[in-house]
Amino acid sequence: MNTTNDSVRRYNRFVLAMCGLSGLLYGIDVGLIAAALPYIKETCGFSPSELSSIVAAVLLGAIPGSFVAAQVAERCGRLASFRLTAIVFAVAVPLICFSHGSYALMMAGRLLQGVGCALVGLAAPLYMAECAPPENRGKGTGMIQLVLTVGLVVAALVGFGVTALFGAAESPDVSVSAKNAAWQAIFWFSAIPTVFLFAGSFFLRESPRWLFKRGRVEEARRSLEATSDAAGVELALREMAENAAAETAKSAGGATVKETLLQRKYVLPFLIAFLVMCLTQATGINSVLNYSVVLMQKAGLAGSLANVSDTVIKFANFAMTIVALSLVDRKGRKFLLSLGTAGVVAGLALVGLAFLGLERGWLAAGPLAGWLATGGFVLFISAYGVGPGVCVWLANSELMPIRIRANGMMIAGYGNAATSWAIAQSFLPWSAAWGESGVFFTLAGVAVLYFLVAAFVLPETKGKTLEEIERYFTKK
Repeated sequence: MNTTNDSVRRYNRFVLAMCGLSGLLYGIDVGLIAAALPYIKETCGFSPSELSSIVAAVLLGAIPGSFVAAQVAERCGRLASFRLTAIVFAVAVPLICFSHGSYALMMAGRLLQGVGCALVGLAAPLYMAECAPPENRGKGTGMIQLVLTVGLVVAALVGFGVTALFGAAESPDVSVSAKNAAWQAIFWFSAIPTVFLFAGSFFLRESPRWLFKRGRVEEARRSLEATSDAAGVELALREMAENAAAETAKSAGGATVKETLLQRKYVLPFLIAFLVMCLTQATGINSVLNYSVVLMQKAGLAGSLANVSDTVIKFANFAMTIVALSLVDRKGRKFLLSLGTAGVVAGLALVGLAFLGLERGWLAAGPLAGWLATGGFVLFISAYGVGPGVCVWLANSELMPIRIRANGMMIAGYGNAATSWAIAQSFLPWSAAWGESGVFFTLAGVAVLYFLVAAFVLPETKGKTLEEIERYFTKK
């Protein structure tokens, strides 16, 4: 029996579990607002614009959160980001639950949740990319997205359970105090994973590439030994040393040591990652997840049926993410992202057609229109799960060279968060002005651009070490 290999397997499973827990926390916090929003709308007296701001606040908070995440990850280490994530969420939830109708307090809590999501959205894929062996990096990073979808399903089930326990938000028979207790219970639930994330982070080893970059070679070796066999350890150390030697040689020849995103060898991978991050959110994914219950109610699914539809949509995301995980290291990132974005276009177009039928009077609001819209959302979310859901994490963490990885991911994260916030913030007034059909047809048009980037611009990175990917862009 090879005890070393057994130890490596156990530790790699623990790394997967911890990064997965990060995804679970992210998914729960993104998904819970869909279930809580109808109760908040009924009890807190907020205007439509204030409700939109509360929904979008998580996405707005992710913008400064990306800066904080990058600085903490780069200066204090990747593990510090996990711990700070747990602390931020632990502060955010009580602020929301004790807001008692205060718009300022609820906004503050939601903004903090956004900071926490940005922290975990950078820390988990960055840590996984730098620690996982190349042959498993796709599955490992994809596991974050898989458990994120589990978090979304859990959030939908919590909403369904709360509706069954407290009653539907729109029911006049349910008291205001019960409705208040309903949305508070939903948010309190999100605090549970933070305890496990904080405690578990103390049993992880620091990223070997972060350690090597700071000259802590022996610590980097010990970190690698926890995740790889002897041959993998030596290969990783040799490639890191070769890259460092190449930079030293440039410095000796008079080249500048300071690395910035403006150097030619970094511009292309950065722009590709930035585009993928922004276009992922430009599909409207977060707005669909946040407003799904409200949209289904508008289409004609009343009461708990809207929550059932929301659960179906999020379970489809989970199921197709499992499919993506089984294919990402076999078929590759480019194939999955091209396939997924094509399906996203079709799903958004179908949702647009369902709402166009409602707006033109071809369909009446009711079960038929509601389940037709649900079918479009299921196609959209399934295609998203197969392609963008998994591949967006990989594009952002794999394409960036080590010397700018944290800051490059931070800037791409800005674009991702800003795009998501802009759509969520404007979703309700945009729908009022253009109709839901106009919104979804526009999003489908943007998804066509995403397909073109995936099919003709994105390079394939499956099976390559991070150092090999970096050399690809320098043509060496």
